[in-house]
Amino acid sequence: MPARIHFSLGLQNTWTVHRSAPALLHHIQLFPFKISTLRSVLNTILLLISSTVFGQFNNENNPPPSPDSNKELAYVLYDQNDFSRAAILLEDIVEANPRDELSYRRYLNCLIKTNQQEKAIKFVKKKIKKSPYPILYVVDECWINTTYPDGSDNQKHKVRSNDLKDLIIEQLRTHAMEQMGQQHIAIAQRFEQYELKEYAIAVLQSADQILGDINPEISNKLAELYMETGNREKGLQRYVMLMLSGVPFESMKQVFETQITDSADYVLLQRLLLKQIEQNPEVTAFSEGLKWTFVKQGNWQSAFLYTRSIDKRLKENGERVFELGELCQSNGEFSVALQCFQYCIGLKETFFDPALAQAKWIDVTYDITMKGRPRIEDVIQLQKQMLAFEQNYGPQEASLFNALKYAQLLIRYDSLFAVTQESGKISGSQQAINLLEKYIDPSTHLKKISLAKVKMTLGDVLLSRGDVWTSELLYAQVEKDFTEEEMGQFAKFKRAELSFFRGDFDWASMQLEVLKSATTQLISNDAMELALVIIDNLGIDSNYTALTWYGKALLAEKQQHYKLANKYLDSITTEFPGHGLSDEILFVKARMAETNGDYVAATNLLETLSIAYNFDILADNALYKLGMLYMYSMNQPEKAKIAFEKLIEKYSSSVYIVDARREYRKIRGN
Repeated sequence: MPARIHFSLGLQNTWTVHRSAPALLHHIQLFPFKISTLRSVLNTILLLISSTVFGQFNNENNPPPSPDSNKELAYVLYDQNDFSRAAILLEDIVEANPRDELSYRRYLNCLIKTNQQEKAIKFVKKKIKKSPYPILYVVDECWINTTYPDGSDNQKHKVRSNDLKDLIIEQLRTHAMEQMGQQHIAIAQRFEQYELKEYAIAVLQSADQILGDINPEISNKLAELYMETGNREKGLQRYVMLMLSGVPFESMKQVFETQITDSADYVLLQRLLLKQIEQNPEVTAFSEGLKWTFVKQGNWQSAFLYTRSIDKRLKENGERVFELGELCQSNGEFSVALQCFQYCIGLKETFFDPALAQAKWIDVTYDITMKGRPRIEDVIQLQKQMLAFEQNYGPQEASLFNALKYAQLLIRYDSLFAVTQESGKISGSQQAINLLEKYIDPSTHLKKISLAKVKMTLGDVLLSRGDVWTSELLYAQVEKDFTEEEMGQFAKFKRAELSFFRGDFDWASMQLEVLKSATTQLISNDAMELALVIIDNLGIDSNYTALTWYGKALLAEKQQHYKLANKYLDSITTEFPGHGLSDEILFVKARMAETNGDYVAATNLLETLSIAYNFDILADNALYKLGMLYMYSMNQPEKAKIAFEKLIEKYSSSVYIVDARREYRKIRGN
């Protein structure tokens, strides 16, 4: 397949070089001739090959041999590192076609590889005399002088190379302003191709002295070369100065993501940005960049302080702070997220959506309260806040997020939040149903996707109350409305689960097979886990009793009938010792123990699972859950660290790997 070589210095057109290897290459390797006579021998061989092996081309039905056969043979020799014989052919090729840049570069390299530097310099000097753009070939001579092997004359050639570099820079000065530094960039690129980065830097520095900030491409290239050659401070300083010249931070962000490789770079960049913020407080790119460095390092508190200062200075009414709050929340930095949303709430009507700010504040409070071992008084306080918000803003789009979380809280603490009215006692889950039904009413004018979220949550509530059929109807409606979208896939999974609970394993398997290719990794992972449960255990006993009991146990867990769920699971263990469901049973028991606040039992079960079934699909789930329990429910960070470390080392493709790494870094303090 032809490979196209694009030469970008304005000297050559685009040429196509064909690299198909002649089949008769091995014939040439049979002749051990001296270099002085090899060229004539090779030409004779090629002539013989043309008249014998390719004789069939002489009739009218076949074309004559390709004139590029010498080039093809030379390229094959070059690719095989046979530089001596490749040089013989390439010399004739470049003499015949001076515009063939690739052959010229390969010919020079052959001469260097065979220690024929003097011959290479003579050849380049001929090119310098004949070319309308001689300066490019002066670069080549400069490079050749750096390739001499160590010896008594080595220093002389280094001096010559430096002299040529200085000559090039002097020649470029004449038209630097006229050409806006473009020729400097081209020459620097040629030096860089030869790995002479220090020479490339010298050329660009010369242009920079003349042009200043006129050509940002020069500054950008200089910064890149500084970073690559180890002068990190100079490189970062260049990038910072580009921001001063008007380049927005968003444009520089990708560069920083690529170039900054360790914490020392972040510290250095922070120092440079702080200095510029003091001198040029009106340039917001510096503050944005500083915030970015804090976020990348996990220094969220500092990120909040600087984001807030930008917001106040630019009078942005909290928009930037709100975005940071969401970022903090998604990274589990709840205390800083609360500060962000509290700041937005304090702006009152000047904030673009006061109800949204309060909803997010309550949402973070929910996450903080429910993480680990929630105290009853904290749960009650949270319920009061959520109820007050719902009474002030619901039911509408802005209050939906709070309503969905509030419904989950009411279900979880069903008896705690039961109220007595004239009509009788109303449980927490019934209050959740009443709340969600308000949002389904058409008068709320919810978005289609928001209505789907309400239906999914209501389906979960009804399932917990034992109304399996209505919950499936709601899931089916969502699946129909969002057939090819994530929400529809989630609804399909819920329906597959219900079929599994009922013992309809064939239909569940068909739905789960479709979901294995779901766009969302979490749905795909859940579908795969449940599908494997069916595949691995269907038919182990002739009447599918164990799998049926396991499905009933999961349904009982959903409905918070934990004693019944444990009874089914214990029955499997008793009746079918060593059954394939043993690891799933441990995991479900651990999950129920956690829900009931028995964290010691939960961690013991997960430890057993992670050791005895380390080869199983639930092993990474168990380690992640174990780490989270040790960290947030039992305040044992060292044990949590061990769990996360095992997950990272043994299960690199786990769906939990990103979260596990984040938690592990938190524990280590970096």
